[in-house]
Amino acid sequence: MSKGKIKIPNKDLLIKIFKFISWLDKKKWCKENQQKEKERILKNFAPDLTNSERILTHWLCYITDRQMPFMRVWEIGGLVFSELVQEYKRSKKSLEEIFKDYYEEYNEKNRKKFRFISKRKKDKKGNPIVYASRFVTTDYQHIFQTLEVLDKHEVTINGKTYRRDLVAFILHFIQKFKNEKEKCLRRVACALYLLTYRLDKDKENSEKFKSNVDKILKILRDDKEFEKEFKKFDKKATEGKKRLWASLRNYKKGLFFEIFKEATKDITKDKAEKFIKVWESLPMDSLELPGDRWNNDPRFIKCVLGLKEGDNVKLRNLNMSKLIREIYNNQKYHKELKEIGFYPEQFDVSFDFARKMCEERLCHICPFNNGAKSICVPNEEYCTVALITCGYLAPCDQENCIINKTKKLL
Repeated sequence: MSKGKIKIPNKDLLIKIFKFISWLDKKKWCKENQQKEKERILKNFAPDLTNSERILTHWLCYITDRQMPFMRVWEIGGLVFSELVQEYKRSKKSLEEIFKDYYEEYNEKNRKKFRFISKRKKDKKGNPIVYASRFVTTDYQHIFQTLEVLDKHEVTINGKTYRRDLVAFILHFIQKFKNEKEKCLRRVACALYLLTYRLDKDKENSEKFKSNVDKILKILRDDKEFEKEFKKFDKKATEGKKRLWASLRNYKKGLFFEIFKEATKDITKDKAEKFIKVWESLPMDSLELPGDRWNNDPRFIKCVLGLKEGDNVKLRNLNMSKLIREIYNNQKYHKELKEIGFYPEQFDVSFDFARKMCEERLCHICPFNNGAKSICVPNEEYCTVALITCGYLAPCDQENCIINKTKKLL
């Protein structure tokens, strides 16, 4: 296990806990709840985006999704980036020309700042809508590198070449590693990490990073170099890769999984069924828990895993991605966890659960505190437990309900 005096609950209790988390995760990704996400997110994208353009817009939004309100990223960022993506995909303009229109320097209180800007939409005062992410200059580096690599790394699918297409880029690596089923998804993750997040230290300023596209292209095109990078990536897959795993997870389930499949059909035509079948078959336990402060909420960790602060354990600083992976891989639990359909990424329901339950101190109705009885109300519409604990709009399924038979989870 991870460093420190960490004591995991007894096996039977742990399996019950993870079974409930897996059950909640299925509620999160059901079509009814994803329809809500579609209405919240896609309404802000440019209306005539292709499926591939939607996926690339989604990827760019996630790059900037750091320490900011979720809906600002998707409402404002989604609007601006969807315009930028259309320009990138449909014009022959250079990246420099595109960013001249969509990224600007401005002064605020005598300080030089930067922001992304819309060319089409204006606010109520008639000014262009702008989007300044929390770490905008670093985000710019990640975004520019992503678009430059996609521009220069030409891939071939079904005899046709593609540039500036994130879905084609992913399909290229699915095609390349499809026979390595257990590691294919993680190799795709490594390729995406190189595409966007692998920045070099700036020699002139050790506190900053900058893109090195030539190095990235060399690694992507050289099998031996790629394998070296993959081994390093795989060892640290649970460290600092929240946005990568969150994005990739979305292409495996839910709203953007459906968009990804449609984009695959657009590209692969008559071979689409084979590509989609391979993508769907890649094991979900290859995904890592994205890792967020809500996963690490001490109240949630204490209650759900029974962990306590020790001499060498600081719950808020615990790497939950690594810990959940270690629990999952532990032979003591692994077989049963697979049987109940749990995999590490599902623990990300804590992002919604901890904010709604732990932050509000709703322990008296918490399923982990035997409070499910008061909030489980079988009905013909929505699951009240999923709705109250996480805000998920999922159908009430009494036949397969994990709670309503006993009114007690733990």
